[in-house]
Amino acid sequence: MTSIGNILADARRKKHLSQAEVAAKLDALGIHKSYKSISAWEKGLAEPNCTTLMALSKILGITDIYDRYYGDTPEHPYTLLNDEGRAKADEYIELLVASGRYARHRAEAIHLSAREVRLFHLPASAGPGEFLEAGGGFDLVCLPPDAPKDTDFMIKIQGDSMEPQFIDGDIVYVKQQEQIENGEIGIFGLNGKSYIKKMRSTPEGNFLLSLNPKYDPIPIDMENFVIFGKVVG
Repeated sequence: MTSIGNILADARRKKHLSQAEVAAKLDALGIHKSYKSISAWEKGLAEPNCTTLMALSKILGITDIYDRYYGDTPEHPYTLLNDEGRAKADEYIELLVASGRYARHRAEAIHLSAREVRLFHLPASAGPGEFLEAGGGFDLVCLPPDAPKDTDFMIKIQGDSMEPQFIDGDIVYVKQQEQIENGEIGIFGLNGKSYIKKMRSTPEGNFLLSLNPKYDPIPIDMENFVIFGKVVG
């Protein structure tokens, strides 16, 4: 696969646009990003969300983002053409569209927009009450088509405490809710830290459990405890 950053940088240079000029064009479309964001995308330090990526593709003339990302796919003849051949194909497409004879029916032209959800990074310092409400700490990303339908947000987890079910770097899908059943895995805030753990209520008290047996149960202080949601996938 080719990185999104390399695709954007290559297309921008072919258009003879600076990063600042691309930022200005995004701004005209109502997407307010600085040239520093574009630099970060091109360097692979971050990625644009799906709405911004579509806008960038329009600005930079990228009509085959899927094929550029995954590489040439023989089942799509367009990918077998060089830049000159693709330009000629685009000209012919414009002629077909202008003729009006090959217009798609309205129902065929409607596409469902990908739903965007927040992707949080799970910092050890995240505090109760701030985790879901803070303006930073997350990116808007397109929800994958195979994600659980009741997903409200996603989290990239850190550490090995939930192995083997979840490993460091995994992204989990979460349904935002304030109650968790005994034995369910959720996202919690406790004493100024955020956790992905299993909830366990016993006659001796309430605990957050790791799946990795090398970690001890964490007693819950209910006065400093908040439930952010249930892990659904």
